[in-house]
Amino acid sequence: MHKPISPQMFYYGFPVILLTSIDENNKTNITPISSSWCLGDNVVIGISMQGKAFENIRTCGEVVLNLPDETLWEKIEKIAPTTGKNPVPDYKKSDYQFCADKFEQGGFTAQSSTKIKPSRIKECPLQAETKVVNVSERDGYAIIELKIVQVHACKNLIMDNDKIDPTKWQPLIYNFRHYQGLGDLLGKNFRASK
Repeated sequence: MHKPISPQMFYYGFPVILLTSIDENNKTNITPISSSWCLGDNVVIGISMQGKAFENIRTCGEVVLNLPDETLWEKIEKIAPTTGKNPVPDYKKSDYQFCADKFEQGGFTAQSSTKIKPSRIKECPLQAETKVVNVSERDGYAIIELKIVQVHACKNLIMDNDKIDPTKWQPLIYNFRHYQGLGDLLGKNFRASK
C-alpha cells in the first residue's frame, strides 16, 4: 500500500559527478553534483545558483564532468561541506566551510583537459569535457544544457575501442543523500538525516 508523502528532497539515485569549472583567475574549482541525465552527446545538469560553479559557468561556459567510481566517496565527502557560498534553506550555514584548494582538501590530482580550460580530475575513471549550450534559471537552481566535446576513459574500462564496459564500471551513486556503489551502502553525506 502506498502513502502520500512530502519529502524535503527527492534524490532517488543519481551518479555522483565532480564538476570542474574555472574562475576569473583561471583556477579550477571542484563542485560535487548529483543531478544529471545524458542522451547522446548532450548532458543536462542541475546546480544551485548560490555556488562558485554557477558563477564560473556564467564566466567561462565550459565544465568537465568527472565521474568517480565507488572507491572515491570519502574523498568527495571531504570537500562536500566546502561547496556553496550560501546554503539552500534546509541546511545550516554552519555545515559549510571555506576551502581555497579542493584538489588538496580531497586528495585529488589536476589533469589538463584537451579541448577546454577547466582541469580534469585524474582519479576519476570517466571524464567528459563539455561546453555550455543553454542555462535556465529556476527558483535558486539552474538547469544547464551541455555538449560533450571530448570523453576520456581509463583503459581498463574500454571495450571495442570506444565503449565503456559496464561490467567494469562501478559508478558512485547518490541515493537519498547516501553514497552507494552498485552494491552495499558505503557511507552517508554530511547532510543526510539518518
